[in-house]
Amino acid sequence: MLLALISTFVSPASAQDCDARQLEKDLVAASPNGMPAAFEALAVCSPDKAKAKASVAFEKTLSGEGGNAMVVNAVKVGAGEEARAWIGSLQSDERSRTIAALGAACGGEDAVAGFLVETGTALGDSFWTDRWYRSLAECRHPDVQAMLTSEVAAKSDDRTRFFGVLEVYSRNLGADAIPVLTALLSEVTDEEELTYVVNSFADAAWVGSLDGQDAETTKLAVAAIVEAAPNLPTRAVEQSRTTLTSLGAQTEADALVAVRYKDVLQDDGLHWGVVVIENAVCKNDKVKVNVHTGQAIQAGSMWPDQVGTPVHAAAMSTWEYPLAKKCEVTHELWLADTPMAADGLETWTAERLRDADKAHSDAKIIAEELTLAL
Repeated sequence: MLLALISTFVSPASAQDCDARQLEKDLVAASPNGMPAAFEALAVCSPDKAKAKASVAFEKTLSGEGGNAMVVNAVKVGAGEEARAWIGSLQSDERSRTIAALGAACGGEDAVAGFLVETGTALGDSFWTDRWYRSLAECRHPDVQAMLTSEVAAKSDDRTRFFGVLEVYSRNLGADAIPVLTALLSEVTDEEELTYVVNSFADAAWVGSLDGQDAETTKLAVAAIVEAAPNLPTRAVEQSRTTLTSLGAQTEADALVAVRYKDVLQDDGLHWGVVVIENAVCKNDKVKVNVHTGQAIQAGSMWPDQVGTPVHAAAMSTWEYPLAKKCEVTHELWLADTPMAADGLETWTAERLRDADKAHSDAKIIAEELTLAL
């Protein structure tokens, strides 16, 4: 177990130049707003005396940035119990902000890391249910990592808690979290829970981190997701696309469309139903309507939200619209929401033709079975 380390604020020579007795008096007389500065001044001068006055100081300390700074200073001088008691007295939102401040201070302070580990022991289950673990994401001390690893391995029945810790664990351990996340992809059976596991790979690669995304971990994460995707349920595959995109693996993300729609994937790719309504106003304001039917075929690298623009461009440039030679023409394109098997395409096209007939009873149906290769 990590021991709480007392970090001196200044050199011994500097401490000898201060008046600790006067600073103690100043602390006792300080207002709530002035208490954090008074405590820090005493801590710089005499850590032992600051530790002895911690209880008195916290009685008058208000929540906020000053209070958060004072908690860190109290931990540095060894007044962890007093700091923990004060944090416990805060409202939940205030406590969350103070815990976050401890997390921010943890990286450069072994004493803060030790305090957090000791708090985990002191609070037991409450450490996790009260979300103290949120302070540990950037606190990459071996003992902190061991605590997170143990909690993830326990696989709490409180799934909100488990996946909250998993996110922090992944961001803290980085590449070392990848084997655990990979195992969870085959162990977890709930579809929604699998989406959380997939998303944790981005946390492990430090996507969005101020320190920058980790390139090596990103490679490991991409490989693990791509390998597991064919065996994942629909929502998890869709989340895999989102996570791969966030990782910068756009090609791999796009390719997963063939996994998502593997039940309708044909030998030459994915097939999408397409109908173009050719609306024309000709001489003497005579209205003519042609309905063109066909399909677009894509090898398997475009998702439903990606095919619209290329399908429209291909339909306008490839198919022939004879009414445009003599009339003023506008075009309306209907595209299937998802790729389909052959029987599904037939049904979809028939339904669109009925829709067109209702809207344009005198329309000419040009069922050309036109094909667009994207």
